[in-house]
Amino acid sequence: MFDYDYTICTEPDEDIFKRQCAALEKHIPLLEKERLMIDVDNTKIQIYLKDGKKIKVKNDYMVGAVYIQSEIELTQFFKDK
Repeated sequence: MFDYDYTICTEPDEDIFKRQCAALEKHIPLLEKERLMIDVDNTKIQIYLKDGKKIKVKNDYMVGAVYIQSEIELTQFFKDK
């Protein structure tokens, strides 16, 4: 399902999660934001859509990381950043 995985931080971090979401929203044009989901363990999941493809940002307490799972390659939007 997800072709690309990006580990942002090797432990859950609310600030890094929020900053990562903000960076995606700033640098990826025409990104559609869905409702933020919060799991029972306080894991936060923000899903975006870009041209019908999913991008999922997770602040995951079970896994112990902030990471992105994406159906599209994201570095193309951050080449000069």
